[in-house]
Amino acid sequence: MNNNYNEHKKTGHLVELYRYGDSKHFSVGYVVVSDSKFMLFKQVSTDGALDGAAVIRLNTISQVKDASDYLTALTALIALARQKNFYDIWHIDDVLNQFDFDQHSILKTVLKWAFKNDRVISLGIHPGKREEKYTGFVGALKSKKVHFNYIDRSDLSARWAVKLAYADINYLEFASFETYGATAIMERFMAADFH
Repeated sequence: MNNNYNEHKKTGHLVELYRYGDSKHFSVGYVVVSDSKFMLFKQVSTDGALDGAAVIRLNTISQVKDASDYLTALTALIALARQKNFYDIWHIDDVLNQFDFDQHSILKTVLKWAFKNDRVISLGIHPGKREEKYTGFVGALKSKKVHFNYIDRSDLSARWAVKLAYADINYLEFASFETYGATAIMERFMAADFH
């Protein structure tokens, strides 16, 4: 096990990330960049395809593995995904090339991008024993809080709103099957102007 995130970034190794000390918050992928509080992580699905990217609060990461039988097996699936042209159907690298992390933290940079481009994202906060997850649009970016409009897939009659403190956001996912799926639901069943 190696917890040096920058080393994994430089070498391009596939890694397993565990958050909160449990296996429920498990991700596999590649570290893209990190700052003092967050890392940007390209996620890989169990089928070997890129599944969006995530901004992850560093102090929630309990373990990083760069060698395991699971990673060895996944490399074969990644090779298959590349061969059959479904490795990067969401063009994650094109999305990531839109970011400039020189002005703001990784978290604020991605939130500003999502707001400016009307992108659906998922936000995770950890208020207690489990992580609450919201998927929707950024309604407004205030000095200490994000006003967030989200959907509840079990009740599409209305949009829901929540105000989340930046300090409580531990996870942000974008350009993934989850966020593009939520976009499709909103476009088909909800008002055109979700904000």
